[in-house]
Amino acid sequence: MRLFVALSLPEDVKRRIETLRGGIPDARWISSENAHLTLSFLGEVPEAEILDIGMALSRISHAAFDVTIENVGVFGNSRRPRILWAGIKSSPDLMSLQQKVVKNLALAGFKLEDRRFKPHITLARIHMSPYEKVRQYLSDNALFRIPPVQVDHFTLFSSHLAHTGAIYTEEMYFDLINAPATAEQSSLASMSGE
Repeated sequence: MRLFVALSLPEDVKRRIETLRGGIPDARWISSENAHLTLSFLGEVPEAEILDIGMALSRISHAAFDVTIENVGVFGNSRRPRILWAGIKSSPDLMSLQQKVVKNLALAGFKLEDRRFKPHITLARIHMSPYEKVRQYLSDNALFRIPPVQVDHFTLFSSHLAHTGAIYTEEMYFDLINAPATAEQSSLASMSGE
């Protein structure tokens, strides 16, 4: 099985990401239904090991937090962009969760890609698209921003290639801990009789 660990996105966020599709000839756009933020890519793993992965990930304890999706960019050099993405504003909470995922999988004996974590949502793969069109797209969407989105779980996905593109299946999900109420929230709750 081809596996990865990611943050899934709410439907309203996927609808907003859908508005970013188009404007670059020859780009292979990723279905907004597949939009996610990869935390760790495991690659091909024997199906028998999925329970070991689940056990390793279930040991992670982390509070729920918010992420902000903002701007667009590309991977690759300026003249040969390869991947078009929507950015995720880096935060200590996001980085901490990603590091815990990687650490727990490594301690369980799984070999992972050794690349620096750059939080993003892949929008399209670019091959022969004119650079001017890519540059114009980046300029037109430079102010793209979605208000903070709560992250309350992460997911182990499998990926199956079909003639229509990749199909992602949720294999397991892992809840994050609801953050304790602040003193201000507690006093408001007591005043309202909750």
